[in-house]
Amino acid sequence: MLSNREISRLLSLYAELLQLHGKNERLSHILSGAAFHIGRLGNELATMSKKELQAELRPETVKIILEVREKGSIEELDELIQLTPPGLFDMMRIRGLGGKKLHALWHIGKIDNVNDLLAVCKAGTLDIPGFGEKSQQNIIKAIEALNEQKTLFHYASVADSGNQLVKALQTLFKSKLVSLCGAIRRQTTTVEGIELIMAVTTAKLKKTTAVKRWLVIDSQTTDITNAHTLDELPVTIYHTNKDSFYEQLFRRTGVEAHVSKVLKKIKGALAVSSEAAIYEKARLPYIEPEMREDLVEWDFHRRKEHLLTVNDITGVVHNHTDWSDGVDSLEAFVNACKRKGYQYCVVSDHSKNAHYAGGLKEKDVIDQIAAITALNKKLTPFRVFTSIECDILVSGELDYDPSLLGKLDLVIISVHQLLRMDEQKATKRLIKAIENPYTTILGHMTGRQLLIRPGYPVDFKKVIDACAANGVIIEVNANPYRLDVDWLHLPYAMEKGVMISIDPDAHSIAEIDNIRWGVSAARKGGLTKELTWNAQPLDWIEKYLKKRKGAIKRRKE
Repeated sequence: MLSNREISRLLSLYAELLQLHGKNERLSHILSGAAFHIGRLGNELATMSKKELQAELRPETVKIILEVREKGSIEELDELIQLTPPGLFDMMRIRGLGGKKLHALWHIGKIDNVNDLLAVCKAGTLDIPGFGEKSQQNIIKAIEALNEQKTLFHYASVADSGNQLVKALQTLFKSKLVSLCGAIRRQTTTVEGIELIMAVTTAKLKKTTAVKRWLVIDSQTTDITNAHTLDELPVTIYHTNKDSFYEQLFRRTGVEAHVSKVLKKIKGALAVSSEAAIYEKARLPYIEPEMREDLVEWDFHRRKEHLLTVNDITGVVHNHTDWSDGVDSLEAFVNACKRKGYQYCVVSDHSKNAHYAGGLKEKDVIDQIAAITALNKKLTPFRVFTSIECDILVSGELDYDPSLLGKLDLVIISVHQLLRMDEQKATKRLIKAIENPYTTILGHMTGRQLLIRPGYPVDFKKVIDACAANGVIIEVNANPYRLDVDWLHLPYAMEKGVMISIDPDAHSIAEIDNIRWGVSAARKGGLTKELTWNAQPLDWIEKYLKKRKGAIKRRKE
């Protein structure tokens, strides 16, 4: 049962998202006022009768309150959340930016994350009505204040800054003995900041004035420097000497259990000139930093398999164009995939149930198939596959009839609405959709958004078992705010022979490169090239899809 405070927050979010998406301004104003009023009520809405609610609130709000009480959520709000790029939720926290301003930044400025907004404001190039020089300076101050309050960051938001800082310090001190360590080196999905280790004393770091180009030192002890980058990312530097550098790098990278298990196998002194030498002394193969979690690395290296790399990915799967809620045209997006050296791409705009995301009606699907067919004639040997991101309805049924789904090369299925389910209902819903013969790939299994919402609970083993039984591929959604399914579940999927697809869920050309973050997460789970669906060459993919089509046809006969 939701409290008044929780309902007030829901209505505030609903009001802001309506403005963000340029929808129903009247309802937005009503809900904003209602949220304020509810926050001051003495009686709990959960215990009030419909008549009592009508005496306190407007009809539109009463209807929504009753929906919340009955279902525990607001269906249209859930839809708006799905349609909103995750980075915009971070932007909502910036003081002074309401729904209307965010709408302008997103739709006119094409800005959907805090980092891009900060960069544009610092450059003074935010050319949008209502955002003059003073406004841009206020935004910079607000973002800096927000950054100071952060305790966790998406790995993708700090990775490049961390790597650039390491290169800068290596150049400045003319030494290779500077490296990332800790969670950022293990490439965990979220991190507390940048951690690094260097064979430079605290005193030398402090007196080197050129360091100020990259770092502001906050405090120091004999062995540790606490600092922040010029864009307010927290930095922790561990200091060591040249002789101990690789030992300390090893100790400060893996989780404690991993480090302990390796060290227990070593007899004698640990003086080494590389991390590889530490594993060699322990009679172990070298273990990549991102795998040092004391989970999958031991079995993986006994099998001596090929750990997936970004360069192994051959095609871009799960993409949206301006046919639904993407930014770029079909042809522009496809050509961008080709220019980046991929062999194929899968265009999977939203299905009709996702009306809030411009979902395609049946006629639109047919028209897009025709457009892709014409495009393929021009682009050969590059291949564009026809697809759809098909909504899984509450019943577990798919959004289109089999007659239409059968015209597509493949079908990606995802849950976008009514996310508040218990584990039993969520699992049953997914499994029924997985068992549909037209299902090819299960998209973002839990619907989670890192640091925003945890996603609905599912029985992962049952869902993975269903995928194995039905030959369905599981997506690692490579959007850095999702990374769903979580890498922790990949070992079981691989054990069951389920293939994995690393999909950018790209809504723009720039987001094709999300693949990088998906590969990073998948490597933590020991994903191999052999079990990665879109690490296979085009002719293999074509044969795979043809075989599935044949199986569906035989089943119907």
